[in-house]
Amino acid sequence: MNDERSFTLRQIDQLLTYIANLEIGQEFLMQQINRLPAASDVWRVATLVALVATVLGIAGIEAFWRYFPCAPAWR
Repeated sequence: MNDERSFTLRQIDQLLTYIANLEIGQEFLMQQINRLPAASDVWRVATLVALVATVLGIAGIEAFWRYFPCAPAWR
């Protein structure tokens, strides 16, 4: 009985290979997502960078005004 809905062994093998490739791709994506840093880690690094940038900015402004004083233009 050859029904229109029956599949050949070759079609079934191709379908199983396709499904296996999809599962492998899904596992790869899940591994990549698990390697991403957590939100708390990103928050800590961003806060540290902002703090260091603030300190260096203030130190740079102080050094600039201390070593390169400028006379006011109205004197």
